[in-house]
Amino acid sequence: MSHHATPHGLATRLLHADADLGLGTNQPVVAPLAVATTYIQPEPADLAAYLAAARAKHFPQPAHAVVEDAEPAKPYIYSRMANPTLDRVEAVLGALEQYFGEGAHAVVYSSGLAAIAAALHHAQPRRVIARLGYHGTLFGMAEVIRGRSGPDANTPCAVVPLETALAGGAPLPGDVLVVESPSNPWGGLPNLPALAAWVKQTEGTTLIVDATLAPPPLQNILGVKGVDLVVHSATKYLGGHSDLLGGTVVARSRAVAETLRRERTFLGAVPGNLEAWLLLRSLRTVHLRVPAQAKTATQLATWLQSVVNGEITLLAGTVTKVHHASVTYFDEVPDSDDPAAPAPSSVARALFPTEQWSPVLSVELGSKAAARALPHLVSYGRAATSLGGVESLLEWRYQQDPKGVPDTLVRVSIGLEDFEDLKADWTRALLAAKDVAEAVVAETDAE
Repeated sequence: MSHHATPHGLATRLLHADADLGLGTNQPVVAPLAVATTYIQPEPADLAAYLAAARAKHFPQPAHAVVEDAEPAKPYIYSRMANPTLDRVEAVLGALEQYFGEGAHAVVYSSGLAAIAAALHHAQPRRVIARLGYHGTLFGMAEVIRGRSGPDANTPCAVVPLETALAGGAPLPGDVLVVESPSNPWGGLPNLPALAAWVKQTEGTTLIVDATLAPPPLQNILGVKGVDLVVHSATKYLGGHSDLLGGTVVARSRAVAETLRRERTFLGAVPGNLEAWLLLRSLRTVHLRVPAQAKTATQLATWLQSVVNGEITLLAGTVTKVHHASVTYFDEVPDSDDPAAPAPSSVARALFPTEQWSPVLSVELGSKAAARALPHLVSYGRAATSLGGVESLLEWRYQQDPKGVPDTLVRVSIGLEDFEDLKADWTRALLAAKDVAEAVVAETDAE
């Protein structure tokens, strides 16, 4: 039995949720990286006496020293099934997801797309109803899920836009609804209670929410009745250091999580040992990193909105639109039970109890040339895809997703830089991007 009290504070949970996994005595303070792929099995208890007698007769001198209490309490067999590092990661992730008081059990995968694929495999959809922004997931569902058999082997699985499904009335048995909260890269919040009410009016349906852009302790997805599974790309804010690939599926019940683990064993989507260890390292500080990044994102979004509003004459025309919840919910958004509508303010506040919004924002600039140039002009940030690192990352999203976003949009993942430094840096970079755009126009006109 554990001698530790159940921790309540998030910082305590993240530091000590894996303290009682029974991994032996004299454990190191920092979790070791378990690189073994296979584990020595214990002797059969019913043969113990016979084995001892046979050893005494044939092996009078032991071949190796015997170490007391060397066996792990858990019978590890093969690392694809389970290993000590992975168990620690899942214990701490579960504690993080339980921060708002909801039951949660985490299962970790080799990438975010592996996690969403595992969730869909588990749900066995007849149709996948999608309201997504991230083109990687959309592409995966369109190219991999579409045409595969659903629960009925004779019925191919279809991928259906949410608007089409809503227009058709009630969902069908076997439908799986997948939504992002917030959406990538727009930052919009779905009317999640209304969506849950719509999809759950039919038995045998599943609601999966991708919460990558705002993990706990920012967002309480499991607080919405009807959500079945929550998915994160752990590569992003959970990992937080731009040095690992990973994903996680969070279930409400231990039984569902155990089923997901069994399925993961045969799907082969277990994370590598190093990646699991790096994720465990990162989770110790997620409660410090993510709220700090969210605060700075709100400050920058607010300042950029003042540029849009014409309040900063020097930067007039450089930014035409800011996409971030702090801007969307600056004014009250009225209540609505329309599942196709954005989240009203009351739902947004319930999803984000501390009103610390996502650390990701997007901006639309005055021209395509300026948007292409900006990521390469900031000093405190990097021109790179992905998000969630301790350094700010800027990406001209049109390059990756030309069908889904305008060519003037830049997605920004805020790091841990000081806001005043970012503000000064962005002032210079926006002016420089404007110069680049004007030079491109002049060159084009000259031709």
